[in-house]
Amino acid sequence: MITVGIIEDDPSLRFNLEGFIKMEKDLVITFSYNSVEAFLERRNELQEPFIVFCDLGLPGISGLEGITYIRQIWSEAHLVVMTGNDDEDVIFDCIQRGANGYILKPFRIDELLNQINIIRNGGALIAPQVASKLFRRIQKPKDAQEDDMMNGLTAREKDVVNELLKGLTYKEIAFVLGISVTTVNDHLKNIYQKMGVRTKSELIAKVLKR
Repeated sequence: MITVGIIEDDPSLRFNLEGFIKMEKDLVITFSYNSVEAFLERRNELQEPFIVFCDLGLPGISGLEGITYIRQIWSEAHLVVMTGNDDEDVIFDCIQRGANGYILKPFRIDELLNQINIIRNGGALIAPQVASKLFRRIQKPKDAQEDDMMNGLTAREKDVVNELLKGLTYKEIAFVLGISVTTVNDHLKNIYQKMGVRTKSELIAKVLKR
């Protein structure tokens, strides 16, 4: 069973999200609030969900600040931002704060299950328009000192990182690179150790910060 939390101030969208999740036998809602403040008031009563969908443009405490709060409370939950804002700096800030995914509004509710499965299978949920902006950012020329952290990786490890940034699952990375899923996991363990990170989110944020 996949547990889902929602923080969204648009009542229509929140209602549609709740309705879809309730119809899926493998999904269950653990909480649904219209603000970060409402979430924080009840946080001690809540169990950590598998995934949290959080709007960015919330009243009061912003979704951006909410990402930081949620990540401080729950280290394992997969945090996906929902927004119409495709500004490169905002996207980058969200990822640095601990977001695992970034989907642009409007989006089709019936695609939600597939998006959740992408995350469950180890992928990163990144809208194509967002992915292109991230690639432009990491492809900007950097000085030698800034590139040092990637120089310690082998060519194959760099390939794995690049595919990971595209939002591919471990299985998809294995297919693209012509290696086994076990080998992908082995590469990631080495990458985590070399880059000084513990999770995929930390890795992506560190690479984008170069």
